[in-house]
Amino acid sequence: MSDGARTHDRLDHNQELYQLSYAHQGGDKSRGFGGECSGKGRKMAKSETPARDGVIVKYLNEAYGKEKQLETALEAQIALAHRPQLKKGLQDHLKVTKAQARGLGKRIRELGGKPEIASVPGPEIATEAAGKVTALANKAVAAAKGPVQALRGTSEADNELRNVRDCYWNEAEEIAHYQVIEAVAAELGDRETAKLAKTYRREEEKMQTLLERQIPALVKAVVKEEVPAAERRVSGGTRRRSTTTSRTSRAAASGNGASSSRSTTAKRASAAQKAAATRTAKAARTSAKRTTSSARTTVKSAGTTAKKTAKAARSTAKRATAGPRS
Repeated sequence: MSDGARTHDRLDHNQELYQLSYAHQGGDKSRGFGGECSGKGRKMAKSETPARDGVIVKYLNEAYGKEKQLETALEAQIALAHRPQLKKGLQDHLKVTKAQARGLGKRIRELGGKPEIASVPGPEIATEAAGKVTALANKAVAAAKGPVQALRGTSEADNELRNVRDCYWNEAEEIAHYQVIEAVAAELGDRETAKLAKTYRREEEKMQTLLERQIPALVKAVVKEEVPAAERRVSGGTRRRSTTTSRTSRAAASGNGASSSRSTTAKRASAAQKAAATRTAKAARTSAKRTTSSARTTVKSAGTTAKKTAKAARSTAKRATAGPRS
């Protein structure tokens, strides 16, 4: 089947998904939206807001289909994982994924819908094209490593790195699903659905963070396994030039450091001299003020004494002039 035909089929399937697999307002009651539910004779209350609930169920069903799809994918990815932390993280997330699918199914039924698994056209179309390019790159790596490597294909580390990359991409898609559901539910006043989507989004973000932390170590493992040691760094001549440049840079940095150190010492000495001069000038001004104040006090005291002496002299002269009384 050509890529165009495959895409057309997916788009047709997506249109069917958007019909939500139930009849709106008095349609096919056996599908369980807005009427009686077939099977065990259960009856479902007729929704007062069928259009509102239909929009929410549409997005919930897309997330439900993705979670059910990933249940199978995670089992395969767990089998490929060799790092203990990664394997345990995937195993734990498989439990989370199954719980999320159950929660989504329950909420869909509460809103009058029916949980359905349907593939939605998306990045997987681009992934198919990217896969062909990746295959060519893998052949080039194998050819460089030799016939033995070509026989067994890519390395174990490469498979595990791709595994983590695919898991990371799936988490990103799930996060997008729940962001949309949360926003739509909030806009329509469905607090319960918004809360559910927010909880599930945070669980996906937690898993994505765990996966992101695995990538650097896996990249190093791939480089070590698939690239010869002689090719992991630049050529020798370039390395020598780089080393010489590095040494020159270090020497220049050292010289600049010494110059900077001398400049700092000179600045500190100048600052100390200025501070000492300031203190000396301040002490001189204080001493001058004290001397002036002391002189003023002495002059004032002398004046007071002179006044007292003159007054005593006038009193003595006055008594002498008056003479003794008869």
